[in-house]
Amino acid sequence: MKVNQIIRRLGLGVLAVGLILIVAAQVTGHSLKATAVELHAGWLVATVLVVVSLLVLLEFFEQRRQRQILALLAKKLREVTAGQKSGHVLVPKNSELSQLASAVNQVQSTNTLLLKAYDRQKRGYFGLLEYVPIGVMVIDQDREIYLSNHYLSDIMERELELQHELYYTTLAEFDLVKLVEETFRTKQDQQAEVRLSLASGLKIVAVNVVHIPVSTHHFFVMLLVNDITEQKQIERMQLDFVSNVSHELKTPVTSIVGFSETLKNGALDEPETAAKFVEIIYQQSQKLTELINDILSLSRLDSGLVVEHQTIHLAQVVDQALQPYSQLIAQRQLTVKNQVSADFLVVTDVKKLRYILSNLLQNGIRYNQVGGQLRIKAHKKADKWELTVSDTGIGLTSEQQGRIFERFYRADTSRSKEVDGTGLGLAIVKEYVEFLGGKITVTSQLQVGTTFTVSLPVKHAKD
Repeated sequence: MKVNQIIRRLGLGVLAVGLILIVAAQVTGHSLKATAVELHAGWLVATVLVVVSLLVLLEFFEQRRQRQILALLAKKLREVTAGQKSGHVLVPKNSELSQLASAVNQVQSTNTLLLKAYDRQKRGYFGLLEYVPIGVMVIDQDREIYLSNHYLSDIMERELELQHELYYTTLAEFDLVKLVEETFRTKQDQQAEVRLSLASGLKIVAVNVVHIPVSTHHFFVMLLVNDITEQKQIERMQLDFVSNVSHELKTPVTSIVGFSETLKNGALDEPETAAKFVEIIYQQSQKLTELINDILSLSRLDSGLVVEHQTIHLAQVVDQALQPYSQLIAQRQLTVKNQVSADFLVVTDVKKLRYILSNLLQNGIRYNQVGGQLRIKAHKKADKWELTVSDTGIGLTSEQQGRIFERFYRADTSRSKEVDGTGLGLAIVKEYVEFLGGKITVTSQLQVGTTFTVSLPVKHAKD
């Protein structure tokens, strides 16, 4: 107990004794000295002790109440620091700790508002990240994952939304980790194209690693991953297309130019040679025209087409598609069977169907065995109708069947080398069929034959 507290309590006791003497003197009418003599000294001492004891007892209870309030305030501050929710501490206004309690309650209210604002912003940021069409991972300066979106998990084909895990154990891709570590080392942004070998196959991703300083001694590293596999495939297809077109154009143009120069330089004077060269020029110009027409068809497909539905008799369209090849059919001694019923009506785009039929029939004739058969059938199901073109030709391997609809692909067989073609026909057929809402399939066996099946949805005239 402090000295000033003892002196204060003794002074209060003496004051109490003085008050008692004054009151007693007033009651008895005696002087203070006479009254003090009349009162026994022991009683005065006892009075002083009782008064002091009462004061000590009152102060004890007051201090205990203040200690309880201080304990509550300390607990409240710990809860505020931990982000826990609890009610305010209520203290009487006449208490010495009322201002301190009010300040602590104000801190709690302010902290609650700040946490709500932070949570709202955090949810907003996380929500935006989930809808960003790019993989994002934020890594703190301890190389732990701060946040990651589901799009990155989709790209990497495994769960990566693991907070507080070391990023390199979760990411486990050497090229990506190397870029991130380079950013940690240099504090400079990095970017590169990375090839990833995943369960679904090879993926090409564009990677950007960004250094984000937050303060003098604190920073984040953001990993941005964009899947550009499809874009690269399209670029490769475009380059292949240009390369293949250039190659296909070069052969007939070279022949036409070469034989034309030969004729110009004197071969016209030799009728037999001139006739032979003119025939070659004609054949090459026909091949060139066919290639240009196919390229124009692809161009129209890429730029968009308009479907013009009309009701047709399918058997008649098949007969019309066969007419241009009657001479070739006779040369190859083929038996052609149009087994489509005469009353088989369909609603479709007749121009596109003619192209589909013409190409399938042409392949069935050119790649058929001498004396073979070509059969065309059609039948309807509940919601679709199917057209099949079957031949007894050289057939295709399983690998060739998987690639037959690629642009410029031609099966590498001796018969394929004998037959002129651009390698675009079946690619255009497939795109026409899909444009009409259907699909085309092929089944084949070497030296037995090939069957193409076109399945299209049933349409009605009112559609």
